This record gives sequence, structure tokens and C-alpha cells, in this order.
Amino acid sequence: MFKKEDVENLIKELILRNSGFSEDNIIFTDYCKIKMEERGIIEENIVETIISNDNLYYAERQEVILKGEKETRYKQIFKISSRYSLIIIVVYEEKVLKVVNVIKTSKSAEKLWRKKISK
Repeated sequence: MFKKEDVENLIKELILRNSGFSEDNIIFTDYCKIKMEERGIIEENIVETIISNDNLYYAERQEVILKGEKETRYKQIFKISSRYSLIIIVVYEEKVLKVVNVIKTSKSAEKLWRKKISK
């Protein structure tokens, strides 16, 4: 369970960080590219969503152990229509924003994320 205030502060921080990147500084992992192709998601749409920061309504910091190293990932959920949201998982590197995974979700998935936030 996450406090609403913590989530709101993280969203503000990530909007600021995202705005510091141009499309030339956003890269996609090979895994992400494969999954996006399977899911019919276009790279340009993801880049535009990240840069515009429009409709970012949920964010979560995640610590992942990868090849023995700790990596901090950020799950960012953007509303892209009245029916769908995009979950974009990224890693902020020194000069690059690395997109690790992208998932298009339905409204029912949004309800689950909203339940994770405590008042």
C-alpha cells in the first residue's frame, strides 16, 4: 500500500525528470522491443507519451536485482484514452532514459492500481 501523498510527490518528480529527455535520449531494451511488437505498441507513441508527460496518474519506485546489481526502476502509468492506459517501466541512467517494458492495459487494471494507493 502506498500513501497518496508519496505517489503524488513521485509523479511530480518523474514529470520533471522525463521532461529533461529528448527522443534521442530514450532507448528501448531488446526485450521491450520484442514485447512491444507482440502487443502492437509503436515506439514513437511511447516516446511522445514520456516526453509530453500528459496524463501520468500513477508512479511506483521498484528495486530489482539484475545480474547481482541493484537497479531502480520506475513504473509509470499514463491514461491514453477513456478505455486504456500505458504502463511504462523505465530506468534513469546518466544521460539516457531506458525503457524496460511497456504494457497497454484496460480500465479494470486501472482499478487495481488505484486500490494500491491509501488515502
